[in-house]
Amino acid sequence: MLARKAISMTVWKNAVLDASAQFDRKREVLLREAAASFNRRGYHGTSLAEIAKKLGVTKAALYTYVPSKEELLYYCHDSAMDTAIESLHKARAGRGNGLHKLGATLHNYLEMMLGEEGGYVVLLEENAMKPAHVRAIVKRRDQFEQGLREIVAEGIADGSIVPCNPKLAVFMVMGALNWGRKWYRPNGDWSGPQIAHALTEMLERSLSSSPSAALTEDPAKAHVEAPLVAASQPKARRRPA
Repeated sequence: MLARKAISMTVWKNAVLDASAQFDRKREVLLREAAASFNRRGYHGTSLAEIAKKLGVTKAALYTYVPSKEELLYYCHDSAMDTAIESLHKARAGRGNGLHKLGATLHNYLEMMLGEEGGYVVLLEENAMKPAHVRAIVKRRDQFEQGLREIVAEGIADGSIVPCNPKLAVFMVMGALNWGRKWYRPNGDWSGPQIAHALTEMLERSLSSSPSAALTEDPAKAHVEAPLVAASQPKARRRPA
């Protein structure tokens, strides 16, 4: 029995995903398609039947991966917060002044939000989720925003960011970034990385103590560097108690 198990684990040199990995990958695809629909049509304008049709499966098949549309929305929100907090931790661990760390966080957060593998939804329809889910997402969002405020305060202290109210500054930048997920279209004139570059450049300039004399005029011609952190795959967490 043990010999048969050992052989089965090396079939195709592990090139074929096992059942668990296939399940996770299919759920990632589901979250990505759901997020696109939620962002484009809103929660109430999106149906599981519509998502299933786009994926080429039955509506019943979706319940293998999520118990309800509301849970699906929660998982998409949670993936967005995974991305946000990962970007924050990576930037804060790096070098540079406060403005550089803020720009790195915002750039990578936005680039991953607009990436092809992203299953992310911004929290604009709080009433669509259960109170426990809203509390869980808001708690993580507040954690992220508090981290950004600390970076802004660091920038003010080191002179890279103009004296301002960190809380208000973070509200401003997050409003701009999160709304980008609503108007962005993958088949538009600019790619996600190009938008991330140009929009972050604008936001950095608005807070910089020594703002640049010019901004990128055409994002399509911008020199786009590799993201600071790799995009996280959307994953479903345990439901909050």
